[in-house]
Amino acid sequence: MTDAADAKREQVVTAALEVFGRYGFRRTSMDLIARAARMSRPAVYLHFSSKDDVFRAVAQRFAGGIVAAAEKARRSTRPITDRLYDVLAVKVEFFVGTVEAEYRAELFAEAEVLVEDVMVAFEADYLSVVEAVLDDAAEELDLLGVDLPAGDVAAVLVDAVAGIARQKADPAVLRLRLRQLVELAVRGLTSKPAVLPSA
Repeated sequence: MTDAADAKREQVVTAALEVFGRYGFRRTSMDLIARAARMSRPAVYLHFSSKDDVFRAVAQRFAGGIVAAAEKARRSTRPITDRLYDVLAVKVEFFVGTVEAEYRAELFAEAEVLVEDVMVAFEADYLSVVEAVLDDAAEELDLLGVDLPAGDVAAVLVDAVAGIARQKADPAVLRLRLRQLVELAVRGLTSKPAVLPSA
């Protein structure tokens, strides 16, 4: 593929991300994607064979972007509570910032069917970043003295974040719920008391 073709393909993916976020999967059409990309429908079909094909490319970008941002947050020198929050917030912020509340559950459901392989790989990669944050802070979190492995703690947190991200609540409420989840987890893993933020 040429640089120009790559650029056009990226233009479509960027536009499609916005369209899927605004209209959901079912209401999105190739016409809407083409208009948002400022291209003709036939031009879009030069790069993608179908709406499902576009959705796959959007999912791949979503997955890669979230894992990269989570890894960057993991490497910060902030305290563990903040680092863990930042890594988990990457996923929530993506949905809060790009997907209308009424379509979050629909897009998750479609992704689990249409791009299951992409989502399975993404979840595994994301889970390993969350686990790495916990491993990095194993002594601080007293993980060395508990029977719950970092991988299990990470899995519980990632599952909880998926539930938070699918909610139709106001973004401020979602962020508060995530902060409370992290504070509860850190409190449960350390002997240091944490103060839970309240509404």
